[in-house]
Amino acid sequence: MIGTIKRGFALAVKVFLQVCYSPIRLLPARKQITFISRQQDTPSLDFELFAQEFTRRHPDWTVEFLCYEFHSSLAKKLGYFGHVFTQMRHISRSRLVVLDTYCIPVSVLRHKDSLRVIQMWHALGSLKKFGYSILDVGEGSSSDIARIMHMHANYDAVVASSRASTPAFAEAFNVPEAVVHPIPLPRVDALRDTERRDHTRTMLLEQYPELAGKKNVLFAPTFKKGQVFAADALHAYFARHGYNLIAKPHPVALSDTDVIARRYADHSSFDFLSVADYLVTDYSSIMFEAGIADIPVLIFAPDLGEYLEERDFYIDFAAEVPFPIATGFEGLVDNLKQLDREPAEFQDFIGRYVELPQDRRCTEAIADLADSLLDQPVVD
Repeated sequence: MIGTIKRGFALAVKVFLQVCYSPIRLLPARKQITFISRQQDTPSLDFELFAQEFTRRHPDWTVEFLCYEFHSSLAKKLGYFGHVFTQMRHISRSRLVVLDTYCIPVSVLRHKDSLRVIQMWHALGSLKKFGYSILDVGEGSSSDIARIMHMHANYDAVVASSRASTPAFAEAFNVPEAVVHPIPLPRVDALRDTERRDHTRTMLLEQYPELAGKKNVLFAPTFKKGQVFAADALHAYFARHGYNLIAKPHPVALSDTDVIARRYADHSSFDFLSVADYLVTDYSSIMFEAGIADIPVLIFAPDLGEYLEERDFYIDFAAEVPFPIATGFEGLVDNLKQLDREPAEFQDFIGRYVELPQDRRCTEAIADLADSLLDQPVVD
């Protein structure tokens, strides 16, 4: 019964949006690139770097950012419905749309033949299964809803971080492998920019002087539905063992009483990599970012068996990930104390899933891809 109601609601939403889009679609397209995300309310570093490179090449184009964080509250979810109409208006005016998440209007509506869409998914590598790979499983979407809402349809190109990740991304987005282009995200350029990292480190140490006194452990777990994170208790635990803990869970998972975690809420996990001596995560792709930055990684995975059932991976996680894995905090601290250097196979693992272009920056490679799509003839 509930499934029938959800399918009916999804179908009604699709038809309603299609009817509403008919007059909006008549708006003339112009030289506009629109970046759309529901990850956060501000443009990501990937969006900003790509936009800067695109504007350098095409100074006569208009750039629009439509960023609306979707997950944090019922009010935000209700407000998103109105935001969809803003998306539709800008999509109709655009010749290029860049996404880092699923966007309902992009996938469910019929657009002008001149529109090109790049899916620049927000995670490096291919660790956790997502999209079409987990339909009807655990945290995955319903296959019926995915079919009705044309999930991840209308993409002209999908960006993956390596050739090894291409099959997984093709499966996740239900596209041919020829549509997937092995180019790492622009943030990789920032990670490799030592001057930028040094500047960020100086800024953070001025704002958080306590991080200059001990070894810093950046704890950045992946987001899980229904997750609750007791950051203050963990901070006290690590302090007893001589470490600063920088806890960076997803904002939705934070308790209102977590003073320590909220102290670090103004900056991203990515920023805190500049002051981290170690990264602790469970299944987050931030391990690849740490690898690019030469930061040792440790895995804290008390729920690995459960996660395999609810989400699963594109790789044999326990066998292929070359980092110490702990299932409890005592074991994690032991691993921290025993870790003198990165495992020898660390960089081989990172290089397999983050394949750097040989002759240009990642941002330039993605901009080249965009230019090639825009050069394609428009079929009337």
